[in-house]
Amino acid sequence: MNSTLSRKIQKVLDIKLDSEDLSNALEELSTFYTSNSIGARRNLRNEIEKRYLDINIQFLDQFDQLNKNINELVLDFEGIKNSCVDICEHLNSTNRVSSELLKNAHELSCDLKEIKEKENTLQQFFKKFKLTQQEEQSLVKKEIDLSFYQTLDRLSEIQNECKKNLLSNQYQKPTYEILEIITKHQDNAYRRLYQWTKEEIKQLLIIEIPILDNFNNSNNNQIIDQQQKVMMLPIALSALQNKPLLFKHCLDEISECRTKTISNGFITALSFGGPNGIPRPIEINAHDPQRYLGDMLAWIHQCLASEYELISTILSKVTIKLNENNNNNNNDDNIENNNNNNNNNNNNNNNNNNNNNNNNNNNNNNNNNNNNNNNNEELNLIEPIIKVINNSFECINRPLSIRIDQILQSKPGVIVTYKMISLLDFYSRMANLITKGSGGGGGICRVSTIFGSIKSNCLSVFFTQIKDNFDRLERSPTVPSPQDLLPTNDIKDSINKLSELISTFNSSLIPLDEREKEYTPVFSSFIQKIINLTTLSATSSKLPLISMAVFMINCLSSIKSVLENYTSFTASNLELLTCQIEAHMDTLVEEQTSELLQQMAIGPKLTILQYSDNKSPLSQIIAMDRLSIVQSIRQFDNCLEQSFGTLLMPNCEKLSDTTLRSFSKKSVSNLISVAYSSLYSAIHDTFNQYDEPSSIFQYKPDQIKTMLDF
Repeated sequence: MNSTLSRKIQKVLDIKLDSEDLSNALEELSTFYTSNSIGARRNLRNEIEKRYLDINIQFLDQFDQLNKNINELVLDFEGIKNSCVDICEHLNSTNRVSSELLKNAHELSCDLKEIKEKENTLQQFFKKFKLTQQEEQSLVKKEIDLSFYQTLDRLSEIQNECKKNLLSNQYQKPTYEILEIITKHQDNAYRRLYQWTKEEIKQLLIIEIPILDNFNNSNNNQIIDQQQKVMMLPIALSALQNKPLLFKHCLDEISECRTKTISNGFITALSFGGPNGIPRPIEINAHDPQRYLGDMLAWIHQCLASEYELISTILSKVTIKLNENNNNNNNDDNIENNNNNNNNNNNNNNNNNNNNNNNNNNNNNNNNNNNNNNNNEELNLIEPIIKVINNSFECINRPLSIRIDQILQSKPGVIVTYKMISLLDFYSRMANLITKGSGGGGGICRVSTIFGSIKSNCLSVFFTQIKDNFDRLERSPTVPSPQDLLPTNDIKDSINKLSELISTFNSSLIPLDEREKEYTPVFSSFIQKIINLTTLSATSSKLPLISMAVFMINCLSSIKSVLENYTSFTASNLELLTCQIEAHMDTLVEEQTSELLQQMAIGPKLTILQYSDNKSPLSQIIAMDRLSIVQSIRQFDNCLEQSFGTLLMPNCEKLSDTTLRSFSKKSVSNLISVAYSSLYSAIHDTFNQYDEPSSIFQYKPDQIKTMLDF
């Protein structure tokens, strides 16, 4: 086979009928190859080549247009390139010119930044160390208002900043100059503020009760202005506390004004009373000591409350405490010295650093010494409010003491004197409550001290009255009546006084935990004197021992009945009285039992039984034979049967206390029962050799006990 043909055949066989290229070629062929004729097949190749040629011609035409566009683009690019070259040359030229300008601008910018920093530094410096024009004007203008105090605070801030700079050794010379100027401003401001405060105190606090409430709801311009001044006083005094000496002078001025007001008010209340005689003068009740003293103390108490409210308002912004003993302060005494020192420092600026270092070391040593002294002075610190109150109310001491001395010289009774003591104690505690209860616990209230001193004088008079009263009673003691053996009239009167005194004591303001401490020194001696008077009356009566015991029990039980109502603080006296009553009860029971046993005929037998030596039988002892025993027992039984088991105990019946009376009767019955039982046992003892001892006794001890208990 021809190799060419075989290759063609092989080529046809190798064609993949499912290939995409073949599919696309046949699809394109179908667009122009419409009839499958012989001529069409013969011309197919030519047709395809012709179409291929047309496509190439079209492609060439498109590339000619593209080439033309590219040439135009190349020409445009060359133009842009030439323009860029021109711009670069121009920029290089401009850069050479502007680099010098930029360098100068940068240098100017750095200089401007440095100038602004210096300007800010100066502004901060002036803000920290210099007063503004408005602040300087506020220090010298006529009226003192809030801006004045704000400027005063600003001066203190500047002064503190200057001190910090001096400690850090920075800017010594300007700091000293600023400090000198600020110190002058500050001294002038404080002097002006002190003078203003002093004048306002004299004008506002000389009236009787300048309480702020008096100015409320008022449309009067003068009163409103006065109210504003009163409201400014606390701020002024708060500012002046930085100058302790000036502050102390202001407090003294307040105390002086209020002293005059309180003194005049007290004398007016005593002699003239209120407006139009209402309320009436206090001295109109001078005939009634208790009412007289109560009215005076009530006026002082009311005045103290008003004064404390006033002074608390005025000193509401004060935070320091004062030394109660030290009246001088050196901080303000050296103002001129400080100015002189500042001038000297300005003249010696070259040596400031060394001098300041030495001064700082010396100051540190002085501060250490001052700290030790301050620790000791803290013990004597007092609140300014309390100091002013104490100084203001010192004026009431003399007129009050004189009038109370006049009352005591009129020799009021013991009850009246003690009620005066109770009133003084009550108002003394109330005065402490006003000062300490309102937050003023930084010192002792002088009003309370005055009341306490007068109370001590009254207590001395009270004890003297008690002593004189009982000395008089003991010189001629009254004798108790043998019929009832009740307390005598003098003793009853003393017990009634004791009851009234304790009732007065119980109604006082003394705290529960302090009552026993306050009660003991006053009442223990009084109770003991009543007991002594009772004992003296009993011994002077020359009554039998049993009657004396009944009388003592009645008196002691009367005292005890008074104290039993106040067991919270009378426990010690109740214990003492209980012991004494028990001792006298033992005497009464023993004597009453002995008397009854004698009446019932077994008393002598029991005496012989008690003192027998147990060496010989009782039946062989005189008066202890069988016949004597039988007779005594029969008499005992008869007495018991006649009284139906209830023995007559006349002395026990005279006891006024029903509980003690019942107890004494029961004790006597028990002793009789015990005595009968002991005799019964002795007779039945074989050692005593009694014949048929059972026939001697009609009743057994248990039966006797039952009869007596019944």
